[in-house]
Amino acid sequence: MNALADALLRLLRGHRLVESVRIVNYDETPAGKVELKIRCRLVGRYQLQVWLHHEPAFQDYAYQLFTDRPVLRWDNSPHYPDIATAPHHFHNEREEVDESPLIGSPVEDLRYVLGDIEQWLSESPNNLTA
Repeated sequence: MNALADALLRLLRGHRLVESVRIVNYDETPAGKVELKIRCRLVGRYQLQVWLHHEPAFQDYAYQLFTDRPVLRWDNSPHYPDIATAPHHFHNEREEVDESPLIGSPVEDLRYVLGDIEQWLSESPNNLTA
């Protein structure tokens, strides 16, 4: 496994919200292309999915907090070009799309996502048991 995948797994396994981590898909080519999908069971009934398509010249990503439906999502699909942080954007629990502070740096971005999830969970006691 490459250094990026190892760093993401270490971060997830060491975070207080994460109860378990499972690699769903991992593929790496000699040219440096990496496809990675990780699913984590979090506190409550939540799961977090991390998806990366990493190549030396570009990177696609999606982070999704979900139960039986999507709850919070961060990604860089080019669907919202009018958002100031395009292609980076965020979908909240009301399915509204807004700017995202993510920058396409997987370890930094994942730290932000985990912190944002922690804050969201702490804002309502119902979030922890949903």
